[in-house]
Amino acid sequence: MGKKFQVWRRRSEQMPSDYGDLANILRSNRDFQEIDQLRYGDHGLQAACDLVKQAIQANRRIALYADYDVDGTMSCVSWIWFFKAIGFQNFLHYIPCRFKEGYGLNMQAMQHLIDDQKAELVITMDTGITANEEAAYCRSRGVDFICTDHHKVQPEKMPDCVILNPKLHPEPDYQELCGCGITFVLLRQLDQEFRVEPSVWNDILALVGMATICDVVPLNSVNHKLANLGIKALLRSQRPVLRKLREACALVDDLDEKDVGFRIGPRINAVGRLQHANIIIDAFVREDPDELIRYMDRCNEQRKLIQNRIYQESIKLAETFKDEPILFLGGDWHPGVVGIAASKLTEKFWRPSWLFHREGEFCKGSARSVPGFDVTEAMREVGHLFEKFGGHAAAAGYMFRSERESEIREALNSVADSIRRQRPDVWQSKVAYDCDLPWGMARLDLATLLDDMKPFGHGYEDPLFCVSAPIQQVRFYKDKISGEPKHTAVLVGQGAHLQKIMFFNEVHEELEFKHSARFLVSAGRNRFRGELQLNLIGRDFEAL
Repeated sequence: MGKKFQVWRRRSEQMPSDYGDLANILRSNRDFQEIDQLRYGDHGLQAACDLVKQAIQANRRIALYADYDVDGTMSCVSWIWFFKAIGFQNFLHYIPCRFKEGYGLNMQAMQHLIDDQKAELVITMDTGITANEEAAYCRSRGVDFICTDHHKVQPEKMPDCVILNPKLHPEPDYQELCGCGITFVLLRQLDQEFRVEPSVWNDILALVGMATICDVVPLNSVNHKLANLGIKALLRSQRPVLRKLREACALVDDLDEKDVGFRIGPRINAVGRLQHANIIIDAFVREDPDELIRYMDRCNEQRKLIQNRIYQESIKLAETFKDEPILFLGGDWHPGVVGIAASKLTEKFWRPSWLFHREGEFCKGSARSVPGFDVTEAMREVGHLFEKFGGHAAAAGYMFRSERESEIREALNSVADSIRRQRPDVWQSKVAYDCDLPWGMARLDLATLLDDMKPFGHGYEDPLFCVSAPIQQVRFYKDKISGEPKHTAVLVGQGAHLQKIMFFNEVHEELEFKHSARFLVSAGRNRFRGELQLNLIGRDFEAL
């Protein structure tokens, strides 16, 4: 139907007559129930709490082993801030090197922590649910092992240890906690034994909110509560690193989930993608993080350049496999950035995408998917071909031997072909929007209504509306480096009610020759010359 999406699906047939109607439509579309308080229950919580409590009271050495993304690093920082708040010093942290060690636990790291660092308890964060061999090694050495992770359980690789994984919780809304979310649940339980100041909980909650948004877990009732509280905590925190991160992102007076997801999160993630994520831990632990925050900015700018190169090269390579149901592509691509490029490639071609870095004996990469196709489950069906893999339905990481590239491509295509025969619609690009919106309601009051429902995100999507309006003017904003057109601004409406619809990173020259169109837009607000204005972002259009 549209320029980008083959199918536009309207979630409500009702057209609102006022903003009260619209609020009811939006809430009905999301089937969302707010909760007052987190009530996780036990489900592995007490066993983990008891082990940590005993280690602290006996002053046993604790090793914190965390993944290198926002979720993992913020989990690790949460533990460090908690330990410091209760005066416990006998701990160390370990973040694997993305490039040398890859995703997850590894035996060399375990040996180092036990033999060299004398760890007596290992706690994993955002990783470890497939670390059966490493857990067995710890047990053989008399070292306790607690796995806190939120990734899919693979029964054949499940470690024999104390496990705190929300996927094992009986209530669906708790099953979607991110790694930092389950860390928060455990630390709050420990607070019954070791009391810390409220300001520390505010700061840890800010980390949980950041991780919940940046790890793109579904914003169900539990995660929406954590994200909402976390954003508020982040805004009021006076801890130097959080305050200066806000300042670096020009978020002094206000912020929302988009600021966290697109401005703060990428700065943190960029370091782990290009360098060693220990730098992030240092920045969050130091009292003077200014130089490290500037370093985050530099890494993020470098990441953008690398990402664009991978994306452009992968587009050309994808043409070679244009008839296959998946894209399984490798190149001399930075392994820390392929995941972001895979996301863009998946959106462009509407196919599950695996992008990986070829280097010597092994290939390492990331996968991204379309709704209805579980990339982690697909790899599990041919798991014997991979050295390791893990993740979610929509995103995953993996490693395999280079000589198996063609074999894996063929096997994954076979899995995808089977699904495509049963559900061909999965490969049809589609977008769901909330309702048709009368043009007269495209005003600042619309943004005010949406503010009361934030934060939005995966599973609690940013409202999307269809508006029809005459086109008055089309402008193109140029790239600062190349001078080529990069963004499209469409002035629409009639009379005194004119609004600008922005299509970022999209050039739509055909709109210059059209008199009117139907637009799919999301809405927000911005401040221009001191005045608040409605901000409409274009997602797709159909010229009339």
